[in-house]
Amino acid sequence: MLNQIILWFWVLLRKTAGVCLDLFKVMIPALIAVKILEITGIFGPIAKTIAPVMELAGLPGEAGLAWVTGMLSNMYGGLTLTAGMIHPLNLNIAQVTTLGCMLLVSHSLPVEITVAAKAGVKPWFLIPFRLITGLLFGIILGQIFKITGVLQGTPTVLWSAAEQGAGLFPWFLGTLRSMTTIFLVIFTVLGLMDILNKLGIMNFLKKILRPVFTPMGIGDEASTITVIGLILGISYGGGIIIREAERGSIPPRQILASVSFMSICHAVIEDTLLVGSLGVWAVAALPGRIIYSWVVVFLLLLISKRLSDKTIRKICNPQTRLTEKQQSVI
Repeated sequence: MLNQIILWFWVLLRKTAGVCLDLFKVMIPALIAVKILEITGIFGPIAKTIAPVMELAGLPGEAGLAWVTGMLSNMYGGLTLTAGMIHPLNLNIAQVTTLGCMLLVSHSLPVEITVAAKAGVKPWFLIPFRLITGLLFGIILGQIFKITGVLQGTPTVLWSAAEQGAGLFPWFLGTLRSMTTIFLVIFTVLGLMDILNKLGIMNFLKKILRPVFTPMGIGDEASTITVIGLILGISYGGGIIIREAERGSIPPRQILASVSFMSICHAVIEDTLLVGSLGVWAVAALPGRIIYSWVVVFLLLLISKRLSDKTIRKICNPQTRLTEKQQSVI
């Protein structure tokens, strides 16, 4: 019995190492590139260019710097600047909610789009998809708040992230901690998935979620991974979907639907808590974001049904590294 447990842990450890290796090979270069962009000060000029767009969402142009920083770096960078803008710009709860929800949909683009590209979804599709959906979510919320006149009070800021623009050594330590955390989380997730599969619980969950995922074009093959991404984040779900995409076990249309959904709706617990600590309205950040993402991917499915398989492969074309004979052995 003990030998079987040790063997199970060893196999799980090797599987985790393989998933993380695939993930880190695309994440680390993207993280380095983002740090270089931050050091060179390129965020500022980009933010000035996007300032007029922010007004469409009922936000001052200066808020564009927070959105751009969040898109090109991460949620923490965008929220740090947002926290610092609340009082100087006299942002109310409605505006903080709008900006926070735009960050929820569009953040960490270099890393997350690189992960998605490794799974097969082309950056030329996903970059405008993330930008447009993030902006559209902000415009919808901005108009709702403008028409209803709700949430006009001053938000209460309970959280502040680490200082953006930290030196190279703190950045290196932070990145190393993140990589370690990702490894431990993926190890835990894979182990839990294996146990749930053996107990038959995963099949039960798939049946429960089928009415939710099927209208978005996400079948049983991709449903489990989508749930992981929804709860934990695209870095975790994306790492596993990269492996499955390379095995050829998930059809391209399902990969497109799953990655598109995970891209704009992931890490719903962690991210919702983060933006909530800045005074973002929880109804918009959690159920609002999930419903909005569901509608977006449902509409994407309706459009994709009119496209040929050849066109879909131009948008999502995962490169398998195992032959069908090799896959059957596994």
